Amino acid sequence: MSQITIYLDNSLNSADNNPPGFSQWVGGNGHGDPLGIKVDKTDTNLAYTLTSVPFLQTWYYEYGWISGANITGPFVDGQVVQLIAIKK
Repeated sequence: MSQITIYLDNSLNSADNNPPGFSQWVGGNGHGDPLGIKVDKTDTNLAYTLTSVPFLQTWYYEYGWISGANITGPFVDGQVVQLIAIKK
Protein backbone atom coordinates (compact mmCIF):
# COMPACT_ATOMS: atom_id res chain seq x y z
CA MET A 1 0.00 0.00 0.00
CA SER A 2 1.22 3.47 -0.77
CA GLN A 3 1.67 6.05 1.93
CA ILE A 4 0.20 9.54 2.00
CA THR A 5 0.86 12.53 4.22
CA ILE A 6 -2.01 14.56 5.63
CA TYR A 7 -1.80 17.64 7.83
CA LEU A 8 -3.77 17.77 11.08
CA ASP A 9 -5.24 21.07 12.27
CA ASN A 10 -6.40 21.09 15.90
CA SER A 11 -7.05 24.86 16.06
CA LEU A 12 -10.73 24.34 16.98
CA ASN A 13 -9.45 22.84 20.25
CA SER A 14 -6.90 25.50 21.15
CA ALA A 15 -7.11 27.13 24.58
CA ASP A 16 -8.44 30.30 22.91
CA ASN A 17 -11.13 28.58 20.81
CA ASN A 18 -12.25 25.79 23.16
CA PRO A 19 -11.01 26.47 26.72
CA PRO A 20 -9.11 24.92 28.36
CA GLY A 21 -8.00 23.33 25.05
CA PHE A 22 -7.75 19.65 24.14
CA SER A 23 -4.88 17.54 22.86
CA GLN A 24 -5.90 14.55 20.75
CA TRP A 25 -4.51 11.20 19.66
CA VAL A 26 -5.32 10.41 16.03
CA GLY A 27 -5.02 7.05 14.27
CA GLY A 28 -4.13 3.56 15.33
CA ASN A 29 -6.38 1.26 17.33
CA GLY A 30 -6.17 3.00 20.67
CA HIS A 31 -4.56 5.88 22.52
CA GLY A 32 -0.80 5.46 22.42
CA ASP A 33 -0.79 3.07 19.44
CA PRO A 34 2.49 3.73 17.57
CA LEU A 35 0.51 3.84 14.30
CA GLY A 36 -1.18 7.01 15.57
CA ILE A 37 0.08 10.47 16.44
CA LYS A 38 -0.39 12.89 19.36
CA VAL A 39 -1.81 16.23 18.26
CA ASP A 40 -1.26 19.00 20.80
CA LYS A 41 -3.89 21.69 21.35
CA THR A 42 -1.51 24.16 19.68
CA ASP A 43 -0.90 22.11 16.49
CA THR A 44 -2.30 23.61 13.30
CA ASN A 45 -0.23 21.91 10.58
CA LEU A 46 1.07 18.59 11.97
CA ALA A 47 2.25 16.17 9.26
CA TYR A 48 0.97 12.58 9.65
CA THR A 49 2.07 9.88 7.21
CA LEU A 50 -0.19 6.86 6.93
CA THR A 51 -1.35 4.16 4.57
CA SER A 52 -4.78 4.37 2.98
CA VAL A 53 -7.49 3.94 5.64
CA PRO A 54 -11.25 4.60 5.46
CA PHE A 55 -11.31 6.51 8.77
CA LEU A 56 -9.16 7.63 11.68
CA GLN A 57 -10.13 7.01 15.28
CA THR A 58 -9.55 9.83 17.78
CA TRP A 59 -9.12 10.19 21.51
CA TYR A 60 -8.96 13.45 23.45
CA TYR A 61 -7.43 14.27 26.80
CA GLU A 62 -9.64 15.50 29.64
CA TYR A 63 -8.26 14.16 32.94
CA GLY A 64 -7.58 10.91 31.04
CA TRP A 65 -7.90 9.77 27.41
CA ILE A 66 -11.51 9.54 26.15
CA SER A 67 -12.69 8.12 22.82
CA GLY A 68 -13.68 10.87 20.38
CA ALA A 69 -15.39 11.04 17.00
CA ASN A 70 -13.98 9.19 13.99
CA ILE A 71 -12.68 11.24 11.09
CA THR A 72 -13.88 9.74 7.83
CA GLY A 73 -11.86 9.48 4.63
CA PRO A 74 -10.88 8.81 2.02
CA PHE A 75 -7.79 10.92 2.58
CA VAL A 76 -5.55 12.29 -0.15
CA ASP A 77 -1.89 13.23 -0.10
CA GLY A 78 -1.39 16.81 1.12
CA GLN A 79 -4.91 17.14 2.54
CA VAL A 80 -5.46 19.39 5.57
CA VAL A 81 -7.76 17.62 8.05
CA GLN A 82 -9.54 19.86 10.54
CA LEU A 83 -10.07 17.98 13.81
CA ILE A 84 -13.58 18.27 15.23
CA ALA A 85 -14.14 20.58 18.22
CA ILE A 86 -14.53 18.65 21.46
CA LYS A 87 -17.94 19.22 23.05
CA LYS A 88 -18.18 18.68 26.79
